[in-house]
Amino acid sequence: MSKQHREFNARLQRLEGKHGAMTSGYSAHVGPDGLIVVEPRKPRKSRGWVTPRAVVYFLCSFFLFKGVVMAALGFASYEARLVELSQGVAIERAGAIVMRPEPISVYIGEKLRPYIH
Repeated sequence: MSKQHREFNARLQRLEGKHGAMTSGYSAHVGPDGLIVVEPRKPRKSRGWVTPRAVVYFLCSFFLFKGVVMAALGFASYEARLVELSQGVAIERAGAIVMRPEPISVYIGEKLRPYIH
């Protein structure tokens, strides 16, 4: 392989490396000599998908779901189904514990009841 070919491949690899670094974002600023300098942004440290906002959205959605089910079935029917569920196998008992009415979902169910029925 000729020297020019090796230099070309080295330059190509450097450009591909720079391009890969720029895929996560970049910032441009004017240097002290007046040149525009473009630098890759450092990738942010990922906090994962369980953020406080995700937990709040999940809990609000869960309470809303329980309230809608209570309003649709009626409170007496909902309680009867929970009693039946609490006498099943372990996973059904766990579901009955999770689906127990608490003040937030009861309040939501009471407010939605006129609109559902």
